Amino acid sequence: MKHTIKQYLLAWPLAMLALAMGTSCEDAIVRSDSESPYADMIRLEGKLVDVETLRNSAVVEMRADEYTADVMFKLSTRPNKGVDIRVAVDEAYAQTYNTLHETDYELFPTANVSLNNGGAYVLAPDDQKLPDIRVTLTAFADMQEDQTYIVPLTVTTSTEGVTLSEEMQHMVLLVKDYRNMPNHDKGPDAVQTVLYFEVNDVNPLNALEFVTESGKYFFDHVVLFAANINWDAERKRVYVYNNPNVQFLLDNNEEYLQPLRKAGMKVIVSILGNHDQAGVAQLSDWGAREFARELAAYCDAYNLDGVTFDDEYSSSPDLDNPWLTSRSYAAAARLVYECKRAMPDKIVSVFSYEHMNTSGFMSIDGTEPGDYIDYAVGDYSAWGDYFTYFYHETLDKKQCSGMSIELNLGRGDSSESTARSRKEEGYGYYMFFALNPNQYSSRVSRCQNVCRGLYDEELVYPSYYYPKNSTVRTFLN
Repeated sequence: MKHTIKQYLLAWPLAMLALAMGTSCEDAIVRSDSESPYADMIRLEGKLVDVETLRNSAVVEMRADEYTADVMFKLSTRPNKGVDIRVAVDEAYAQTYNTLHETDYELFPTANVSLNNGGAYVLAPDDQKLPDIRVTLTAFADMQEDQTYIVPLTVTTSTEGVTLSEEMQHMVLLVKDYRNMPNHDKGPDAVQTVLYFEVNDVNPLNALEFVTESGKYFFDHVVLFAANINWDAERKRVYVYNNPNVQFLLDNNEEYLQPLRKAGMKVIVSILGNHDQAGVAQLSDWGAREFARELAAYCDAYNLDGVTFDDEYSSSPDLDNPWLTSRSYAAAARLVYECKRAMPDKIVSVFSYEHMNTSGFMSIDGTEPGDYIDYAVGDYSAWGDYFTYFYHETLDKKQCSGMSIELNLGRGDSSESTARSRKEEGYGYYMFFALNPNQYSSRVSRCQNVCRGLYDEELVYPSYYYPKNSTVRTFLN
């Protein structure tokens, strides 16, 4: 919007000059060079996006045999004429998408995809967007859990003067089969809760013990805190390092992590600096792409739902090292962008601190932060309202935590009234850190307050817990 206003203000003196010379403003624009900065003001461009996220890709969790996705066609300005469009499945684009993102998603059968109106739609002259495109997916035999299927959509038009760029005329739905997983949906547009576990001390299976009175799991996302970004001096490369506690969970993935995923929770690994020159905010563009590829392979190998980044504990980078660059918001944003590009079906989020503070993020290769960050949680402050420092215009409130609560240090506002107001303001997440069974007596009540504020129901005090490195459900004394 700022860019458009700036162009308009620049164009105004030009228009006045044209009038003074007896030439209409319209003629002046028509006669301008094709590379003119004013060309964008009159170009009629269209794109296909997901209604909820406004992105040209969306992750679909099929929890029933039929699912309807809402898709929107948008124009850059009002067309002042009727615009005909047709939306269809473009099977050939599946391979193009896989090649571009280095993925291997299987094609969702075209026969199991249908569009309302047969895929044909018309925008009226005064309509800038058409939000009524409905794509219905029907489950098919032999759908595999933990497999991602792709529905490649394309939009075409027979209306003269409408531009559809190669990127914007395509949209993909990335479909996962969740029909056999518990649905702990806590209501339409419910705030998602994110729990960071200090896995050096606590068993992440304890998230299963936090259940509301109606039988829904309280926590939606479980973050393993933390794996590290390290520099391998012998192999001369950046890599993911797992300390023994993280590695134990990954080696025993089926016993300690997959039960959380089967309960409907997302399991995410945090990537943190480790006192050497590697860091999440100091990789070169090339280094970010390479590390993103490793993280994508890492998430696939251990069947994780994504990554989150924390910019702490890194030393100064060697600027002669091609993997590294000066520490900056630009480098941090580039890593997040490359990760979302390398694993579009996974969650990519940030702990908004130091150079991972999203207030310093910017467009990367034409992609805005809101399109390459799934969500951001704030750091803690003495008064708990740090979220106000990292929420900004390029990140929707739905992508931000309304509060971050540090249970170990007692930071963050966990009152019922604040939780309810943050929900009503439109924030999409609430974050908790360091929920240790040894201190439930002082910490569970804070979770219960938030539960009442976010969901208008009680959180049951847990009766059992899981000791560290144990799958034995143990009575809580």
